[in-house]
Amino acid sequence: MKRMTGVCVPMVTPMDDQGNLDLESTVSLTNHLIERGVSALYPCGTTGEVKNLTPEERKAFAECVVKTADGRVPVFVQVGGETTAVTADLARHAYECGADGLGMLTPTYYPLTDEELLDYYITCTHVVPEDFPIYLYGIPFLAVNRLSPALVARIAETCPNVKGIKYSVGDVLTLMSFAEIRNHTFDVLVAPVQMLLPALAAGMCGTVSGMCNVIPEDLNKMFALYAEGKIDECRELQVRVKKIANMFAAKEAAKCKAMLKRAGVLRSDAMRLPQKALSDAERTELFAFMDKEYPSYSFQGGNQ
Repeated sequence: MKRMTGVCVPMVTPMDDQGNLDLESTVSLTNHLIERGVSALYPCGTTGEVKNLTPEERKAFAECVVKTADGRVPVFVQVGGETTAVTADLARHAYECGADGLGMLTPTYYPLTDEELLDYYITCTHVVPEDFPIYLYGIPFLAVNRLSPALVARIAETCPNVKGIKYSVGDVLTLMSFAEIRNHTFDVLVAPVQMLLPALAAGMCGTVSGMCNVIPEDLNKMFALYAEGKIDECRELQVRVKKIANMFAAKEAAKCKAMLKRAGVLRSDAMRLPQKALSDAERTELFAFMDKEYPSYSFQGGNQ
């Protein structure tokens, strides 16, 4: 069974200049990320503008990523939708198109009770086989609904294919509580890379962050340094990772796309309205920052 560990990329969703899904650039992006040594791909997440995509576009994007990856790295498709029926349909599709597993965001907008959330996950996880791995996705500051450790433990008891959680809040105590589920065998992935080192020290197994689109090498190196016990070097690298993550904190997806277009990976840095690409001034500021802080990185002259 495949797992989400290490550097897992919540892929940006390539668009053309008219704002339509660009599958040619999706092939380029998928190959680019695999060649840079990422551990897994995670299409249709927050960085992928998922709330601005139709279910049909999400399916087309997922199919393209799975086909292009061709088993070289695991692909976990994020399938959380606005309703139970939509999520269940996207989950079936991801399984049938050959994905290695799922991410499953809570329902959004309307606050739900723990019982309602539990019923949602029971229904949606049971549409795929029990040995098909699923990772819960908690991002309460955007989705409204919160997955507490107690609720996640109940979901894990009821849904055997739920193997872990991607939690986008920098709360180490909550992350540690998640990690205790199933006798400390529950996978926990952290989103804010600004706290990757303390998360690793607390037992987390991976990261799912938009920055994985841009600096996977730094993040891979942090995992390697930590595993080798080189904590001082890992701490030094954490400072650099934090600095770039802070730069990307606002308009993260648009900034990732701008860097990937500059590298020749994407044909356009367009976003899906109402979100917009960076202005000329914002691009200039971003590129100047990256050129100064990361001169050893080659962000220009890539190939389609």
